Amino acid sequence: MFFQRVLRGARAVPLPIALAFASTPVLAQVAPVRTAAAPPRSAEDLSRARVLDQQGAKAYADGRYNDAIRYFEEAHRLGGPPFELWNIAKCHVRLDQPEQASEVLERYLATPALPAEERDEATQQLAELRRRPSTVTIASNPTGAAVTLDGHPPEGGKTPTSFVVQPGTHTITLTAPKRAVYTQTFEAKYGRAIILDVPLANEQRPTPADNPYGAGEIKRVSFRGDVGVMVPKYGSVNGDPHFTLIASGAYRFADVGATTFAVGGMLLITGDSWENRVAAPTSAMPCGTLSGSRAATAASLFATGSAGWEIAARVRAHAVAGVGVAAYFAGDLGGDVFVPSCSPAPGPKPALMAGAQVDFALTPIVRLSALPLVLQLQPSFDGARSQPVDASGIWMRATIAIGAGVDL
Repeated sequence: MFFQRVLRGARAVPLPIALAFASTPVLAQVAPVRTAAAPPRSAEDLSRARVLDQQGAKAYADGRYNDAIRYFEEAHRLGGPPFELWNIAKCHVRLDQPEQASEVLERYLATPALPAEERDEATQQLAELRRRPSTVTIASNPTGAAVTLDGHPPEGGKTPTSFVVQPGTHTITLTAPKRAVYTQTFEAKYGRAIILDVPLANEQRPTPADNPYGAGEIKRVSFRGDVGVMVPKYGSVNGDPHFTLIASGAYRFADVGATTFAVGGMLLITGDSWENRVAAPTSAMPCGTLSGSRAATAASLFATGSAGWEIAARVRAHAVAGVGVAAYFAGDLGGDVFVPSCSPAPGPKPALMAGAQVDFALTPIVRLSALPLVLQLQPSFDGARSQPVDASGIWMRATIAIGAGVDL
């Protein structure tokens, strides 16, 4: 009794049993291959192995490939020749199990001292299994998505579609109007079908830029510099508009819910000027002629408190109030506002300030700022006239300004 092997070729053999593999399967009588690594087997084991081999060949011929695998595996375990592994691989091929067939063929090729012809044939069979192309079928919801395979549109490039790919790793991309781009990488192997059913998500809007005013980006100290226009009123006397310089700083000391609180300071410097509609004298004793009696430099310094609210992702509004002092710097005074004097001493006066500030964050540090209104109130300076016009009442300055600053 002989061990029997399933051959691909049509080799003439003296055995009555034929097995099928590929397109023209037959059986051949092959003597067991002896290897140095094979353990010695008893005559009883080999006899049992031959019986199992014959039953495996019969099961193979009858199309009972799972039974044939069990017979050939047991025959090989009991000392059957290495080609029992090849018989097992051919059963897996018949069962459309190329992965298992490849694994068994690799075991077969790892057997030492295989005849060259058998090694070449098994190597060829293993390569054919690995070269099997795969069919990819892609559907999407919604349909009609454009498909690219490895950066190029395949034939029938809109879903649903099917196309053939060679073994290996591939990347598909699906694009559709108002839908997020979908990308997936897959591996084609052993000719296995690949089915992808893709629900395309709605297009995501760009994520808004990080909010520099967010809780994770709190800046406690701020400095601002602004330039603006100030319109004064001296009691009942109107003054001329002038440019104003404003410098301010604040320390954010508390957050209560959506409201932030800060304390700081503000300095305002501006030029004041007025008319001489009352025909006030342009000279005064003992100095004589007054050279600048209708202008002065005003400076005001305030201690401030503020409350702030975020009104947009990068926009914060503040209400500001302060108390401080106002001072005048002048060589002589007169005109509609002051009694003519060549040695004025207006002296500092207490002052109040209230206003609004809006900041826009350019970066986590840099801010644009705007002061839509700053209102300053103070008593009139010493020497203010009360007739024929009255400049001795409450003085008021209204300012608007824009600028920039930093938060640290």
